[in-house]
Amino acid sequence: MIFAHRGSSLPLIYFAVACATTVAGAVLPILSNVTSTLSGKAKCFSQDLNVDVVSNNLKILLDPPANQTVVTETLVELLQNGSTLFSRVNGGQNIIKKTYRIYGKLCVPQDASTTNPPQIIQFLTHGDTFDSTYWDLSPGYSYIDLVISQGQATFSYDRIGVGRSQHPDPLQEVQAPLQVEIAHALVTLIRKAQVGPYSFNIVVGVGHGAGSTINPGVTTKYPRDFDSVILTGTSVSTSFVNTTIASSDLTIANTDSSGRFAGLPNGYLVQPLPQSIQFPYLRWPNFDPKILKVMVDNKQIQTLGELLTLDTIAAPSTQFRGFVFVILGENDLVSCGGDCTQPQDQAALVAPTLYPTAFLSRHSIISGAGHALFAHYAFLEAFAVVNDFLRSNRF
Repeated sequence: MIFAHRGSSLPLIYFAVACATTVAGAVLPILSNVTSTLSGKAKCFSQDLNVDVVSNNLKILLDPPANQTVVTETLVELLQNGSTLFSRVNGGQNIIKKTYRIYGKLCVPQDASTTNPPQIIQFLTHGDTFDSTYWDLSPGYSYIDLVISQGQATFSYDRIGVGRSQHPDPLQEVQAPLQVEIAHALVTLIRKAQVGPYSFNIVVGVGHGAGSTINPGVTTKYPRDFDSVILTGTSVSTSFVNTTIASSDLTIANTDSSGRFAGLPNGYLVQPLPQSIQFPYLRWPNFDPKILKVMVDNKQIQTLGELLTLDTIAAPSTQFRGFVFVILGENDLVSCGGDCTQPQDQAALVAPTLYPTAFLSRHSIISGAGHALFAHYAFLEAFAVVNDFLRSNRF
């Protein structure tokens, strides 16, 4: 679905990384700069990670779009009733074996040390057209700050093709299967204490929007990666994907008036206007207009390749035995068409469908919030519900 970091004059820290499983095994350097969240409440290590992955992508039988007319027509054919676009452009398996540069940020409490580290880390996967700043939008709207206040750590990252991470081919490479493999590779590094100087006992996978499709994609293929899963901004219905994509008015990113995406290939797309972001993600009057401006200033891109392949990673995680919590904004347009209570509680349907063997699952709907749950006035309420779930299950 469619879904500022401050520098430091402190010395740079170097780590050596050995990748595993889908990671090819090379020892790769990580450059880590000591930073913080926007509020200064957390101690963070911003990093460029070189990650080797092998991904079962699809060969997409489309030429790179020559112009906006071609992009728009492709989206029209994707969204039309009875669309056959996917079957027409599906050229079969395309194995990608490459090294990619991924930007990530590990945050811990200010008093954390290697002898007194947090026991729990939350692995944060953002949605489409966002980057890792979604988790630290503004002082007072920082999911990371709230997690840190509970004595836990976070790892947020810019997904491949987004933000400070590498921007490879937007059709053949930046696809949903690659997102899954990169997320798995990063979790592997975290579990091996190879991202920063800390070792963690428990990894909680937290997703928003498309991130709540990617993380279940991880648990389907790698059921031991996460001990618990928190899903936000997702449902088992795809009925409102067309409305979401159409309302986003996706435009070739290198033509965006901000100039931030100049030079990218035409397969990178962006929401061009504030209303292109507000319509699918926010519910008025339940958000601060200043937060919409922050979202516009931080807006990010998605690719045609991911649009065409996101559904291919959606499958039940039948081997996952951990804990699952699903939380939706009541007025999430993307997930529920604007009312997640109709025709029944949409949050209640997710875990039984995606996680039929979970040890325990719970769900919640937050009144008045839209798809970008943590950008609404109800942000603190939403976090409190998530935190209560984790604490009640001894996380």
